[in-house]
Amino acid sequence: MPVLLRSEVRPAPVPLATLRKIATALLRHAGKQQCELSILFVNDTRMTELNRTYRSKNTPTNVLSFPMLDATALPGPQLLGDIVISLDTAAREAAGGGISLSDHLRVLLVHGLVHLLGYDHERGPEEAAAMLAMEKDFLARFDDAHNLAPLSK
Repeated sequence: MPVLLRSEVRPAPVPLATLRKIATALLRHAGKQQCELSILFVNDTRMTELNRTYRSKNTPTNVLSFPMLDATALPGPQLLGDIVISLDTAAREAAGGGISLSDHLRVLLVHGLVHLLGYDHERGPEEAAAMLAMEKDFLARFDDAHNLAPLSK
């Protein structure tokens, strides 16, 4: 269950090894330990390009998820998908919310992972509620979960 982590932003403002461990634990909790996950950190310019290309929105966003898991795939390791996080947007949101960038990145990682698991808060109130519950469950796995609030509301 490799977690592939890469940052296009140099230097990376947070320890990538720590985020890799967190992502690995989240995959295990989700029952997806056999899956591969790719996480990419970018700046707002790159995130705007991705958001424009894939969502027709010419603005940066905090996190994008690109699911790859195919229900008809063969047994064995599979690529769950890609999570792309804008470090610029994440830093602004963290500062505005009075939390550390490291904590906010965990929230964004959880949000992106729940999207890869098939949930989407934009599909309606029932799905948003289910996504919120799953995010809360994942965030509760952290020792300092009292500081972390789900992204879906």
